[in-house]
Amino acid sequence: MKCIVCVKQVPDTSGVVAVKEDGTMDRAAMATITNHDDLAAVEAALELKDATGCKVVVVSMGPPPAEGMLRELLAMGCDEAVLVSAREFGGSDTYATSQILAAAIHKIGVESDDIIFCGRQAIDGDTAQVGPQI
Repeated sequence: MKCIVCVKQVPDTSGVVAVKEDGTMDRAAMATITNHDDLAAVEAALELKDATGCKVVVVSMGPPPAEGMLRELLAMGCDEAVLVSAREFGGSDTYATSQILAAAIHKIGVESDDIIFCGRQAIDGDTAQVGPQI
């Protein structure tokens, strides 16, 4: 049995927030963290791992710096991390993101007793449609 957890990296705004001259946030200059609601899903999967011995796989779609966030999840006890990262995906809308992540999960392989966790909502206030669409 596997627990596959979809996670989103978000800017770590707990420290200094870099702002560009035009007033927008400079995300490239900021560290990323796991979206808080997704972190709750990871913790639930890890509790299930402790109870059943299942494998926990975290999947994220984002730029290469998201690898740091995934390494932290591996240190928490996740067994495998998958980063779907390609320049072509950079402007994906919600539907495209859902399809890309679903394809990655399909490639990982899903058995009838596997569970897919998705966080409730993203910290940046998006509509959190990716999880249900996957």
